[in-house]
Amino acid sequence: MEPHPIPQNITSFQFKLIGDMTLKQFIYLATGVGIAYLTFIFLGASIPIIAWPVIISSSLLGVAFAFLPVGYRSLDHWMIAFMKAVYSPTKRGWKKSGKDYKNEPLFNSRLSMFLQVTSTAAVSQTTTQVPLAQPSINQEEKPAKPQQDVLPSSEELQKTVELAKQAQDLQNQIVENERKLTQIKVAASKPSPIPVDYSQEIKTILENLNKLLEKASAIKNQLSQLEHQEQHNMKNILVGTTPVRIVAPSKPKQTPLTLTSSANVINGIVKDAENNYLEGVVVVVYDKEGLPVRALKTNKLGQFSSATPLPNGTYTVELEKENLFFDALQMELAGEILPPLMIAAKRGVINS
Repeated sequence: MEPHPIPQNITSFQFKLIGDMTLKQFIYLATGVGIAYLTFIFLGASIPIIAWPVIISSSLLGVAFAFLPVGYRSLDHWMIAFMKAVYSPTKRGWKKSGKDYKNEPLFNSRLSMFLQVTSTAAVSQTTTQVPLAQPSINQEEKPAKPQQDVLPSSEELQKTVELAKQAQDLQNQIVENERKLTQIKVAASKPSPIPVDYSQEIKTILENLNKLLEKASAIKNQLSQLEHQEQHNMKNILVGTTPVRIVAPSKPKQTPLTLTSSANVINGIVKDAENNYLEGVVVVVYDKEGLPVRALKTNKLGQFSSATPLPNGTYTVELEKENLFFDALQMELAGEILPPLMIAAKRGVINS
């Protein structure tokens, strides 16, 4: 069975002059015959060599455009499609959210940038994240009295402080590289008469970030080993141990005392149970990844304050001092000036 052709003009109406001849077909036929007639009148007798090819070709083209479809479409449709294919640009552009990316300076190097960012994300995922445990809080908790061997030695404290300084330097370098990457992105987004290729600079910055992340991972592993050793000593020596509680810092009372005028600077005052200022208390600030970003020590007035502000985010503050216990403080920095934290130490007692 022969296939039945699908009608094309099913939504439009064409006016017909004679029989099935439409107005468009009549115009094509009249144009071809008219050009042939005028050529015969003016050039047929004087230049017959030129006139007769023009007469024959115009007559045939008029009949073809009017009555000779190709693939159920008239010749004018194929002529328009041919002209569009010839004169339309062959270079394609990508448009998203009203923005044309064909003039983007980094558009040609987008594949290499994607592969480099993917490799950076894979390296960052290899660093293990140790979440803070949420121990159960009993209604009555009596801390145990630690012995002298429970507390870390001065060498371990010194090593922790050095690792914290190294982690702080790494964080500053990472922030600086991210700032450079942002500047390159802003510069690339601006229109420029001469396109600039930033792929080499981006490649160098991503390589530096990979190296910094590897160093940060190594420092984190060393800190994890130190914490594991301290926890092991605590389990073997303490009697009736109670898990450390991570409590949110209570809102400090309004006080005229201010230790800093910059936002996101962690500061506070440490006292003992008798309300005396404690000197030499080691204060270590950890970020949400568990890496130490600040290592501080209280002065004779029990005060501590970081020299530079921290980025917005969640941080944990831990304090260490011989024969004393401190609760771990967890806080959220949001670009505001922090009042001094009033922190009181605890003493250990033996459970009866």
